[in-house]
Amino acid sequence: MTQTNAKPLILIVDDDRTMRSLLNLAMSEEGYDIAEAQNGEQCLSEYLNCRPDLILLDAIMPDIDGFSCCQKIRNLPGGDSIPILMITVLDDQTSVEKAFDAGATDYVTKPIHWAVLSKRVSYLLASSRSDLEVSKIKEKLTQLQFWESLLSEVVQNLGVRGRETNSVDLALKTLRSHFSAARVVVYDLQTKTNFESCPPDLIPSQELVEIDFGLVSLYQDQYEQGQAVILNDLSQSELPAVLLERFQQLETKSLGIFPILSNQKVSGLLAIHFDRTTPNLNKLTLNQFIDLGRLVLMSCF
Repeated sequence: MTQTNAKPLILIVDDDRTMRSLLNLAMSEEGYDIAEAQNGEQCLSEYLNCRPDLILLDAIMPDIDGFSCCQKIRNLPGGDSIPILMITVLDDQTSVEKAFDAGATDYVTKPIHWAVLSKRVSYLLASSRSDLEVSKIKEKLTQLQFWESLLSEVVQNLGVRGRETNSVDLALKTLRSHFSAARVVVYDLQTKTNFESCPPDLIPSQELVEIDFGLVSLYQDQYEQGQAVILNDLSQSELPAVLLERFQQLETKSLGIFPILSNQKVSGLLAIHFDRTTPNLNKLTLNQFIDLGRLVLMSCF
């Protein structure tokens, strides 16, 4: 998708050069940016290359026809939501149904009524923008619901007061469960103490304290600016070999470490270790992670 403040980009796909030129002229006069493809293979390549906002797709082409091409686009990244307006000389019921079954959003027939085409394109782009906005709102609501659920459960667990009741262990276990993490550790940098949660088949490792504290010196400036350190694939990172070896021994393949700030200084760290690469740490914002870590830290120490 092009940016919302940019002109929509339309990919025109037709094996007839004259028709491509006419469609290009008509869409350019409407103020759209244009990309072209002269066959189905080129269409798939151009789609991945330029990620258009809408595709004008000829149904009858010699190599990959428009119906097959449409089906292939729908299976590409982002292809399930892009408007595809199929252009065809076929106007019988069977062909129309075939177009929609292939995944076409709409269709127009040749010879083209240019005013109708313009309205159809305008409507499909507006509808697509609306769908995108709705998706963003739904995503934000999902994130908010996730945060509220997580925070509520952590607070409830921390509300079980007293070290003897394992309230901190319950809170960290909740975090580990929500993120499907291998280990979750909270550190107090002042007292050099920590709490760790890991599955029953893993043994809590005091090495983690040394390892993660070792990252403090490497990323201190970043932490003090309230920024997290997220290493999605430790094997591709530039960490010292000694740290990488220890992470490998612990079967930690990726991690996120979030600073806990107090009076503009780092007072602690919340570390989430994963036994897989590229974990999804985007369900919460950085500030929410930091607030969560501060809440746990205050209850721990």
